[in-house]
Parts: sequence; C-alpha cells; structure tokens
Amino acid sequence: MPEQGKMPKDAFKHCIQVGVVVKDLDTKIRNLIEIFGMGPVRVTDFPPPGRTDLERWYHGEPANFHARLAFIDLGSVELELIEPQQGQSIWQDFLDAHGEGIHHIRFNTLDEKPIIDGLAEQGIEVEQTGNGTRPGTAYFYLDTQDKIGFTIEIMRAIAGTDGRAMPIGKVIE
Repeated sequence: MPEQGKMPKDAFKHCIQVGVVVKDLDTKIRNLIEIFGMGPVRVTDFPPPGRTDLERWYHGEPANFHARLAFIDLGSVELELIEPQQGQSIWQDFLDAHGEGIHHIRFNTLDEKPIIDGLAEQGIEVEQTGNGTRPGTAYFYLDTQDKIGFTIEIMRAIAGTDGRAMPIGKVIE
C-alpha cells in the first residue's frame, strides 16, 4: 500500500485497456471481425441491464448518461468501443469535439485515492466517474485531454481479477 497522500510510482506502467469513441458501434464491430479477424466481441449497454445500483457523475454532478459498449480481448490489452446514446458524458463531448477516435487508456489500481490526490496536486481533476460494469469496481476519467491528447482512466479493480470488463452482454463472433 502506498504511503498516504503519495501517488505510487508504478501507477501508469501497465495499460489494461484502450477506449475508442465511435458513432456506429455495429459497423465498427463488423469491420473489426470481418477485416481484422478480431473477436469474439462482447456487447452490452451501460448501465448494464438489471444494474440499478450504479452512480454516474459528470463534472462533479449526478448524471444519467447511457452508452453501448463493446469489449475485445487483444491479448495484453482490452479494446473498448463506446457509442454514446444519451445524456451528457465525456464520451459525447469527445465525439462532438473530435469525432471518432482513441479516447482513453486505462490503468487499474486497488486504491485510487493516492493517485487521484496526487494528480489533483498537478491540477488534474476527475471529469467523469461512476460504478463499473463489474459490481465493486469504479472508474475515474481524468481531465488529461488538453495535457497529453487523450484521457487517462483509472479503474478500481477487484483483487484477484485481471481488471477487465466482466463477461456480460451479447457475444458476437
């Protein structure tokens, strides 16, 4: 466990996921499968069906955004495709400002507080947060787009898991 108030030096050494915002999830999935042979692809809604316990926050305010998500295992990294559906979210903000493209890279932690506190000291705040698709997890999108050209996501993972999205939703092969 890191020293209280001190960000762990290895917090950003092991990328778990690359997230891409898209306008048409079904077309992108079809292209990834047919052209590149990727898959299987797991597709779900966010929030996932049946999950009534999810909290979502956008720029510090309660939010009610929805999206469709797709997850593809690429070996050492998971690819996440995000199609914003409704409500204010940083995904829709990205799509409006930049069009489709790489939105974030994600790193997992068991304790996000020292990371978030350390980055706040650098002027980097959380711009969207909420519960993850796996019960017990939480995600934190950091306002890094202007500083590095993409968003950093931190996921509070569950010890003993690989920290990737749990196998939910429809599988497309």
